Amino acid sequence: MKRGLLIYPSTTPRGNNAFGWFREAAACYGMELEVLFYDSSGAGALAGAPAWTPDFVLMRGYNTALSRWYEAQGVTVVNSTDSMILCRDKYRCSEVLAAAGVPVPGALSLAEAEGGAAFPFILKLNYGSKGENVFLIGNEREYREALEACRMEEQHRLEELSRGITEFGETPEEVAYGCTPVLQEFIASSRGRDIRVWVTGDEVAGHVLRYNDRSFKSNFAAGGSFRQIPLPPEAASTALAAARAAGLFFAGVDLLFDGHGGFKVCEINGNAGFRTASSDIPDALFRALSRASGQSA
Repeated sequence: MKRGLLIYPSTTPRGNNAFGWFREAAACYGMELEVLFYDSSGAGALAGAPAWTPDFVLMRGYNTALSRWYEAQGVTVVNSTDSMILCRDKYRCSEVLAAAGVPVPGALSLAEAEGGAAFPFILKLNYGSKGENVFLIGNEREYREALEACRMEEQHRLEELSRGITEFGETPEEVAYGCTPVLQEFIASSRGRDIRVWVTGDEVAGHVLRYNDRSFKSNFAAGGSFRQIPLPPEAASTALAAARAAGLFFAGVDLLFDGHGGFKVCEINGNAGFRTASSDIPDALFRALSRASGQSA
């Protein structure tokens, strides 16, 4: 029997239903799973780590020191440290996807935008999630207000880091980099709607249409809704290509409608939640792990 670790940051509520879902899915494929929590960015900060070496580790947070430590022991880490670092960096990830031929909205760094950017556009923090600190900018006043909000968020994240919370960076320099604004092309044809596609291994594991009639943001955490729709073949192929280009084994890919029957990858998440999933994501994940490890299902 293969044994693995499911590792979360210590800020995760202990009553999280996902713990049981992951354990049950692992058992269906003959795997044993233990849930652990880390308290800081140090590799030695994993409280209650077992004496045995796991066959695999599922990282449900950003702790590069810890994930690299396990990789150095020859342990399979999902997702790999390098792929998680890449996907956390929205600007760099956009560059990598574009270079691989994956369609993405145009993006500019703040320095590149000094020469001027055409309104409207999206402004977001380089590190962020759940639709937080994402702004639709239509004029200079909104631009200045969004930049000020980014500066305030940086101060908040630095205060969090001083208390040992490393969700948005493990050093002050990384926090500052993560709070650097990124300007992204606004795809008006996808205002308030996108398709979230979950990828496990080389398969689409689930998908939903996310929509919000009151906002340009479709995120469920930001007040959006969701419903089932047939997944267009081009959406599936685009999501798979994005996960492959980013090196992710497990991914949540957010697809924008480009207005011409195709899709552009807004973002790709290596630590994607799945409350709105159209299928059993933990089961799909462990099925993919079982295949990858050569086990029979």
